[in-house]
Amino acid sequence: MKPANPREFTPVAESRERDWLVPASVMTAGLGLVALLLMPVAGYDHIPDYFSRFLNWMNFMFIGVVMVAAVELVRLRRAGVEAPLAHLKRQLVARSSYLLASVAGAMLAGIDMLFFMWIKPELTAVSPFWADAMLANVDRAIFRTDPWRLFQGIDLTTHASAYSFLWAVAVMFTMIWLLAQKPSAARSASLIAYFALWSIFGTIGQYFFSSAGPIFYQRAGLGDRFAELSGNIPQVTQMVSGYLWNFHSSHTLGVGAGISAMPSLHIATAAWVVLSFHHQQSKLTPLALLFALYMWAMSVALGWHYAIDGIVGAGGALACQAACGAWLRRRQVDVQVPELVTTA
Repeated sequence: MKPANPREFTPVAESRERDWLVPASVMTAGLGLVALLLMPVAGYDHIPDYFSRFLNWMNFMFIGVVMVAAVELVRLRRAGVEAPLAHLKRQLVARSSYLLASVAGAMLAGIDMLFFMWIKPELTAVSPFWADAMLANVDRAIFRTDPWRLFQGIDLTTHASAYSFLWAVAVMFTMIWLLAQKPSAARSASLIAYFALWSIFGTIGQYFFSSAGPIFYQRAGLGDRFAELSGNIPQVTQMVSGYLWNFHSSHTLGVGAGISAMPSLHIATAAWVVLSFHHQQSKLTPLALLFALYMWAMSVALGWHYAIDGIVGAGGALACQAACGAWLRRRQVDVQVPELVTTA
């Protein structure tokens, strides 16, 4: 968050907030509607009861907001601003519509993720696993071996815990940080891309390339190709995979339930983190890139994904960012031309 002249947040800024908030709302509502309509087709008879977890999301987002505000206060104090807290309050009052849009965006981001959690096991029920052997063969063609073997013999216990924790923290932090930036076309494109990854790219990709991943290969009845993998992954990963498989085999909806390897949304959103910082010209971009590469490596080492899942996921993030940016540029031209004609 940077000190800003209140005049920067006038109707132009409000228009830019609508540019991303409207498509984000449409995609979130659409994902929820599809999940609801797919229930009888997938064989589920009740809406999952884990939507109260949305409160957890908002609690974490609030903590993130407090941290961002604290950093801003420190920055203002170092800049020699008198009464930095009062200054920050004036900024927020001057940017009230922008602030409301940011709160709405934070809420939608959590709801969209929950809707994806809802539709994920439904997609597997409608489109059973079929692509695993193909994806495993693609990996072997690229790496000349099953790439999890590159990590064979390494103690992955710490990495197993870090894999999920760091991912969740990074995605939530990036969303908060992005919402705190000054309205711009690049920011709007990144925000829309987040929702496009969950609502469109992830769901379509999972449906057409339904796959379980190496860790579930044998349990899915696909053979013992990855039998040795179980000896290389830590107990916590074994426990989580058992938790997911119990939901899958019992055809039950639950928190975090749903199994899907291709495309990797973990890596797609990690790539989205990199792109978000890059397009804001942030100094954190190299660190974000290292984080994304680490996540990709661990997704393979722990058996959750084939390496190609992450490659496609990252490609999806690039495609979504580019498509959203192009759509915004096209929309801005469409809006500006009538104004020029009127002025003339």
